[in-house]
Amino acid sequence: MNEITYGVVEDHYLLYGRERISYGLVVYADAASDGTASILASIPDISSDYAALAALAELCNRMGLSLIHLDDVVEDFLVDLALS
Repeated sequence: MNEITYGVVEDHYLLYGRERISYGLVVYADAASDGTASILASIPDISSDYAALAALAELCNRMGLSLIHLDDVVEDFLVDLALS
């Protein structure tokens, strides 16, 4: 299986005439192993806190998170965010 890399994606939304910036996670096939940068999965609009999402992406990369666990990790992240 190819290595995967987690990253943060920025999205801009227009809400009631005001721009809102939100961040999500994107999962790429590792370009070093297959020569491409294919997007395997993306979850947009998770949080407006870039630092928190960047830390989550770094943790996913460091721990070698399998793609099949991504939804559960994002759900846990949102629960923790709501409780803090």
